[in-house]
Amino acid sequence: MKYALVTGCDHGVGLSLAAQLSDRGYLVAACRLDDQETQIESLAAQRQNIRVFDVDISLDESVAALCRAVEAAFPALDLVINNAGILGRMESGPDEALDYALMQRVINVNAVGTLRVTTGLLPLLRKGTDKTVVNISSEAGSIADCERVGWFGYCMSKAANNMQGALIHNTLRREGGRVFQVHPGHVATFMRGHLDTTARITPEVSASGILRTVLDTPHEVGERPLYLDYTGKELPW
Repeated sequence: MKYALVTGCDHGVGLSLAAQLSDRGYLVAACRLDDQETQIESLAAQRQNIRVFDVDISLDESVAALCRAVEAAFPALDLVINNAGILGRMESGPDEALDYALMQRVINVNAVGTLRVTTGLLPLLRKGTDKTVVNISSEAGSIADCERVGWFGYCMSKAANNMQGALIHNTLRREGGRVFQVHPGHVATFMRGHLDTTARITPEVSASGILRTVLDTPHEVGERPLYLDYTGKELPW
């Protein structure tokens, strides 16, 4: 059996990732933020290979508690998918009044929170066979392909997410592991506080593409993590 952990399983892509990893035979640690979100509990009640954990990745103590709980329940982790994230405010540009405190929160969750989870789970990853980390990033984190004039917190957080992924990759690749930075596509989720009906990609399609790209497609382990979209297309850093 292989072992996986996914954050942000309250709904959307994270919920679909947990379901599809379960279908693939993984024992899944499905992590949610809000204990009032019951979709993952309903899914776990129908499956014998999903365990539900609560965590707020913005808080050191919450992530530490998660890691202790997972270590007590799982012998190892082959795959960690850092999916949890927030959008923040989509500013139109620098002339708009900017909410710096909110920007710091977005960066704390999307970049530092991801790092908290990965470093906390390194002992279990090192016991795993695959030692693979997948960070759900975004095309918005690409500096080379930046065309926006706003969305400061989100874009900056995803660029920082990419950097922490590269730093972790430098350690894991020497130990037989690797990191992927993956853009999930423009998915119909509730990140904007309501269902984004402008998106054409469903969470199920995005999750399927992510897993196919990471688990089913052969990739050489290079000096840098692969920065891909959910279809496997390489993105510019």
